[in-house]
Amino acid sequence: MAFIQKEFSMIISSDTDNGAINKSSDGSRFEIQLENGLEIPKGAHNVTIQVENATIWNSVPNVITGTNDRITINGINVAGADPGAAYVVTLPQGLYNLSQLNATIEYQLRGLGAKFDPLPLVSFTADEATNKVEMHVNYDGVQVDFSAARTIGQMLGFASGTYGDYAGATAAPKTVLADNVATLNNVDYFLIHSDLTNLGMRVNNKYYQTIAQVLIDVAPGSQIISQPNHPPKIDCPHLIGNTRSHIRFWLTNHQNEAVNTSGENYSMRLVFKYEVPFILKN
Repeated sequence: MAFIQKEFSMIISSDTDNGAINKSSDGSRFEIQLENGLEIPKGAHNVTIQVENATIWNSVPNVITGTNDRITINGINVAGADPGAAYVVTLPQGLYNLSQLNATIEYQLRGLGAKFDPLPLVSFTADEATNKVEMHVNYDGVQVDFSAARTIGQMLGFASGTYGDYAGATAAPKTVLADNVATLNNVDYFLIHSDLTNLGMRVNNKYYQTIAQVLIDVAPGSQIISQPNHPPKIDCPHLIGNTRSHIRFWLTNHQNEAVNTSGENYSMRLVFKYEVPFILKN
């Protein structure tokens, strides 16, 4: 028996202005309700879906309000006096690299009255050979407390404790190498999931209804435009003979954890393909 291939496409968006419903507070999950249901006819074969392109903003925060948004520095004021004065910097939620982190910390320390000229109390740089962060303590009497609640220390690779100027320490400026590798890049890649498939792509030995992997190839705050040359075909035999009017989608990181999209929408173009018997007419 001969078969002929059929296909159709859908543009899917998490934007509620475009019809997305039941969107989660973090923006990762949403649903769509189809006016005319999605129907694959009985007798169809080789039903697949492919995500031929996708757009996702690289804006998943690595600093989370109430979780890891603070750094406590015991230092000196703008006049160079009062060693041991405590300055608690609270970072706005966002996706930071070291340059942005330094700028935000310095700006807030200035507002709190800490010494900033000719250098801020502390600054951070990357040690590329070890993938660790170096913390530069620029004045005597300055300590950074990474044991306080909501500290950014773990993200920077520092163990719980106090670093900087202490009894017996060498005179400032001094450089302290983090104990562990930094985790500023907390998302290796994105995964798009849908209940259109029962299994989806296998991730090692497990299935999470994954329909696409989106690699991060842009700077923080930029939009990823994914157009893979060979998008994987996801088998969906259970769609045969059924009509779907309600479909769910969700976005996760490489560890299958829901991500916070920071208010940005994501979208994709889905292509459905299937084969139906081709009957020759006399």
